[in-house]
Amino acid sequence: MALSPPLSPPPFTRARSDAQRRDRLAHLVATTRECLRHTRAASLTLGDVAAAAGLAKSGILRYVGSREALLLRVMYDEHLDWIAALTHELRLAAPATALAHTLAARPVLCDLIAASPVLINRLGPQEMPALTAQAEDARQRLGAALQPALPLSDEQLSALTAAIHAFTGTAWAWTTPGAAGGAMVGDFESTVNRLLDIFIAGLRQ
Repeated sequence: MALSPPLSPPPFTRARSDAQRRDRLAHLVATTRECLRHTRAASLTLGDVAAAAGLAKSGILRYVGSREALLLRVMYDEHLDWIAALTHELRLAAPATALAHTLAARPVLCDLIAASPVLINRLGPQEMPALTAQAEDARQRLGAALQPALPLSDEQLSALTAAIHAFTGTAWAWTTPGAAGGAMVGDFESTVNRLLDIFIAGLRQ
């Protein structure tokens, strides 16, 4: 009995309306987020996403522009979910503790933050405006969440946002399996907590 040939990816059907485009993007983002629960951002390929989404790679590229742009869009959505959780956590804990605890609970976001410098460097010029808009929206939402417990000027908010990403990306890379030379940091949450506590104390002076 002859074996059936493997099925090829379905042909790409371009989204025609704004609603269809939003639905297509939401599907790709949700699929990519699920993939990232099992695969590190640095290792996830467009082929992995295409197979999980039931689309051809060419169709995904035609729609989102690049693998990097898709992963950074996922990072934006992860940021929004994190900030929503942070808003609640800030009612229960000091800012540094709340920030570190909610970040530690979101390994996909931490992994994307660690990978983001490489992803951003690979973006094309036409993809940068969307990234800039996403980053600014996340920054403003973070400032609003922190405002009751930690009022900040715009300059201070920019500095804290940069510190959160720097501390998170470095600590995550140093605590997760596969880090070069083995784990250099034993506890991600406590490390980020201490670093942010020191940084926020400096902002308050």
